[in-house]
Amino acid sequence: MKKKLFTVGKILGIILASLCLLLFLFILGPNHLITTQISSIFFPLTAGHLLILLILLTILSLGLIGWIIKQKMKPGKLIITLAVVSVAALLVGGTEWVIEKHIVQKNGGEVSLLGDKSISMKAKPDTQVSYAHKNGKDLTVSIYKNKSKSTKHKQPVYVYIHGGGWASGDSESSAWLHRAMADKGYVAFSINYRLATDGQPNWQTATEDIIDAIKWIKSHAADYGGDSDHILLSGESAGGQLALLYTGLVSSGKLNAPLPDAVDVMYPALDMTWTAKNGRYLSSSVVPGIVEKYIGGSLTTHRDRLETVSPENYISDKFPPVYIIHGQKDSLVTVTGSEKFVRKLNKAGGHAKLVKIPFANHGINMQEVVSLMSNDAKKIDGLTIKE
Repeated sequence: MKKKLFTVGKILGIILASLCLLLFLFILGPNHLITTQISSIFFPLTAGHLLILLILLTILSLGLIGWIIKQKMKPGKLIITLAVVSVAALLVGGTEWVIEKHIVQKNGGEVSLLGDKSISMKAKPDTQVSYAHKNGKDLTVSIYKNKSKSTKHKQPVYVYIHGGGWASGDSESSAWLHRAMADKGYVAFSINYRLATDGQPNWQTATEDIIDAIKWIKSHAADYGGDSDHILLSGESAGGQLALLYTGLVSSGKLNAPLPDAVDVMYPALDMTWTAKNGRYLSSSVVPGIVEKYIGGSLTTHRDRLETVSPENYISDKFPPVYIIHGQKDSLVTVTGSEKFVRKLNKAGGHAKLVKIPFANHGINMQEVVSLMSNDAKKIDGLTIKE
C-alpha cells in the first residue's frame, strides 16, 4: 500500500512539474497564441508559489535519488523523471522570475515569491458618496481613507478610473489596490462613470462624468483628510485611457477642470485601432466590439470620434508627468501604444516613463503594481507623503 502511494505521489509530482514547465515555456510564444495568453495571465498570479513548489519537488526528488544511490540501489525511472522535470521547470521559471524581479527593482518596485501579505483581496471602501445624479441614477465615488498616518498633515489624493472595456467594472473592481494605496499614505477615491451599452456609447459621457467626479473630489477631498492641491490620477486599461484623455484635455486648455500633478496608469488602451483588430484575451479569436461599443459604431465610420478620444492628440509640454506600467505579453491592449505615447510626450518636452513587465499580459502582479506606483509618486514634486 505504501509503495502504491509513493508511486502515485511521484506521478502527481511529475504532472505538477510538467505543467509548471509548460506554463513557463508557453509564455515565451507569440502573444496571440492561446497558450501564451494563458501562461502570461497566470504567471503574475502564481509564479512565486509555483517556484516554491518546484524548489520542494527538486529537493525531495534529488534527496531521494541521493539516498537510493547511497543504499547502493538504482533509482527508478519515475523518481529520475521527477527530478529532471522539476529541475528544468525551476531553471526556466526561476530565470523568468529573476528577469522580472530585476526590472521591477530597477524601477523602484518590489516583488517576492510570496507577494505582499498586506494586500487584501477582501478590501472594501470606507464609504461611497454620490457626486452626481444623471439619467435617473446616482453616480458614486468610493473612498478609502488612510487610518494609520498622522492626521496633522493632509494626505495627497489618489483618484482612480476603473477599466472594463468602457462597458463593465465599477469603483471597487480594484479595491485591493485602493486600500493598498491608502495604506501607503493617500486618500483614495475610485470613480464610477456611465458605462457603454449596445445602444448608448460613452465616448462623451464617460469623460463628462470623470470631469464632474474630479471637480467634486477637488472640493471635498479635505473632508476626508485629503490635500486637493496634490492629486495623483490613475486607472487601468480603458480607465488608463480615460485618465490620460482627461489630463490631455485639461492640460491643452480644452477643459476647465482640475489638472492632476501626475498620472500613473496600467496598460492603458491607447492604440484602440489595434485592440479593435487584434485584441484577444483567453481567446484564439479577436474579442469583438470593445472599441465599437465605446465610440458608437465602426472605427471607419466614426474616425472623428476615435481621434477625439485619443490621448496622444493632446500631448504638449504642459502635460503633467506620466508613469505607465504595461505587460509586454498584453494580448488585449498592445504595449506599443504605451511606447508611442511615452516617446511622443518626451519629445514634446513633457516627462513620461514606461515600465514594461516582461511576462505579464493584461494584468500585473499586485505587489509590483502597488510598489511601483507608490514609489514613483513619491518622486514627483508635490506628492511627497508627510509622516
